Amino acid sequence: MKINIKSYRTPTIFVLASPSAAGKTTLCYAAIKRDKNIWYSVSATTRQIRPYEKNGREYYFLKQEQFNNWIKHGELLERTQIYNAQYGTPKTSILKKLKQGKDVILDLDLNGVRALKKFYNHTVGIYIIPPSMNELWARLKNRKKSSSDKLKERFSEAAQEMKMVFDNIKTSSKPFIDYVIVNNDLDQAIDDLMAVIHAERLRIVK
Repeated sequence: MKINIKSYRTPTIFVLASPSAAGKTTLCYAAIKRDKNIWYSVSATTRQIRPYEKNGREYYFLKQEQFNNWIKHGELLERTQIYNAQYGTPKTSILKKLKQGKDVILDLDLNGVRALKKFYNHTVGIYIIPPSMNELWARLKNRKKSSSDKLKERFSEAAQEMKMVFDNIKTSSKPFIDYVIVNNDLDQAIDDLMAVIHAERLRIVK
């Protein structure tokens, strides 16, 4: 009789976090292309949709009233405000996919990683970093979405965030980040992410 290992494992939530422009969203999309048993959770936001975006693909674009209703009815697992827009993670769709036996992947900030870990025991925090601060600065400039002052602000925030993450890893007995992936070569970073996913599927102790 063939043993069905899948029947013995609990689906996992993989949460990717990173400084701006480090590539977490790109890696999420790459993972779902490589593995049909991973589902990408799309966040909700109140910001304006951009010309190249599609509702339900990059985000669920909601009016403020709709967003408030989601909060009121407990539909958001976590939420945050970035500049003048709010962002949140829908709960119902994630629970549905987990019940179906699918793993879930999503990209959030560090507070989002903490929130998902509190919500679901089988949550893995993965931090994506650039190979150097010089490379991060170059990627931020290439985005061309911010003024010079905003670029400096984001760069400073990224440096502080990375320091906090590594301090937590070094000093905490139970850090909220489980893996760190250096996104220097994209293909290698994708391979590293898939290796993490594979390893977690073989884990017998969560």
